[in-house]
Amino acid sequence: MFAKLSRYARVYITKSQVQFLDKYKPKFPIKQSEVDVEDIEVARQLSAKSVLVRKKLDADTLYNLNKNIRFENDAQDRTRKTNKGLQS
Repeated sequence: MFAKLSRYARVYITKSQVQFLDKYKPKFPIKQSEVDVEDIEVARQLSAKSVLVRKKLDADTLYNLNKNIRFENDAQDRTRKTNKGLQS
């Protein structure tokens, strides 16, 4: 799956990152202390990819979903590219 950041920029999101987003989507914004220990690294990766926005508090970190993100299915995108190549 891809996350579209802007008109020309998008990042790939792995299955484990999609599972993280599905798990915590109704709970956003969330504090790092509320996230499972196994999921903290996934939250850091998503914030590095600009999918999550991170705000540092005095004793904790607050994660929120970037409001400008649009999610795309990569299977449709790859199909379009291969079909264009076959028509040439």
